[in-house]
Amino acid sequence: MSLNLEEAVVKNLECGFLCSESVLKGAAEHLGIAWDRLPAIATGLGGGIGGMAAVCGALTGGVLALGLAKGRNAPDQDFLGCMGFAQELVERFKERFGSMDCLDILGVDIRTEEGRNHAIAQGLPNLPCKACCVFVARYIAENTAVSC
Repeated sequence: MSLNLEEAVVKNLECGFLCSESVLKGAAEHLGIAWDRLPAIATGLGGGIGGMAAVCGALTGGVLALGLAKGRNAPDQDFLGCMGFAQELVERFKERFGSMDCLDILGVDIRTEEGRNHAIAQGLPNLPCKACCVFVARYIAENTAVSC
């Protein structure tokens, strides 16, 4: 039995992938997209973009995933549809978590060694990261043409 998108994203987290990598990797597999550089292109987005505790990696990984599903490959193709889905995801995410910033969601400053060590000791599946990843995965699953 294959995993649905939410389960795949959680499995990715449990295997040690960052939130951004977990969402993008799971979504790409969900969409039937195979590329040897996935999830590498999302690595720098983890920890709120480069570990700076800014925009949540699950959210940025999700926006990349929406690009895979709904983005364009040529300048003459429409981009507004994809932008609309990205905007809706961001708004829903902020409503659900109160912020889109890793610092606010985690409640610990991962820019400091102490905060980083605390987060690493807890593990991503045990932090709010898991809920963020599942929320984003659910949005992607509900808004892409591929069924889980």
